[in-house]
Amino acid sequence: MHAETLAKQEVETNAKLHLFSLYVDFEAAICTRWAIGTITKRVGLHWKTSSEMWALDFLQTNQPLRRMMLQGAADADVLIIALSSLAQRESKLIEWLDALANQKAERSDSGLFIGLLGDEDQEAGELEWTVKHFIRCAQKMGRDFIWQWMGREAINDPAWLTDNVEKFLSRKQCLSNMAWLQETTANVGQLPEAVWLAANHLPTTGPAAL
Repeated sequence: MHAETLAKQEVETNAKLHLFSLYVDFEAAICTRWAIGTITKRVGLHWKTSSEMWALDFLQTNQPLRRMMLQGAADADVLIIALSSLAQRESKLIEWLDALANQKAERSDSGLFIGLLGDEDQEAGELEWTVKHFIRCAQKMGRDFIWQWMGREAINDPAWLTDNVEKFLSRKQCLSNMAWLQETTANVGQLPEAVWLAANHLPTTGPAAL
């Protein structure tokens, strides 16, 4: 059995994807549910997905819940933030994102930050300001960032979303494979000889195995 096969089995056994989403208004909630459903349907055969979805209004609740939301968002593989109206600045949202950027994450690799902004019936008065702050927060969090102006075209042709998610997952899986092989090598003395040989690309039979 080759090391690639061993690593693939390990990833397929432990491949988990957690999504955390925060929406500002009702229209944004609809877009968020669509994005979560699209991602889950696309990757569901190979990744065990879980998700949590919160409204911005919950940020006004007690501190324990706020801390729980911050930690959940920091640890999530995919962060989704959605707001349909950009007529005015959402200062509460940016303050929360700034706090999130300073929250220590327990995930071992990079994450993905998806911004779902506006819709076909809303003005884009503060689009540039919002995107600029999203990018800044994504950089501080060590996340890739994509955003999309939401409308019928974005929903009818979700390639912009699925393609970016698949690129992120490919990199995440590659990093998981590397981490598994490094751990395997570090613990070589505790592994059966055949597994150690496979992890180091050596044949298990023949002269080279002697």
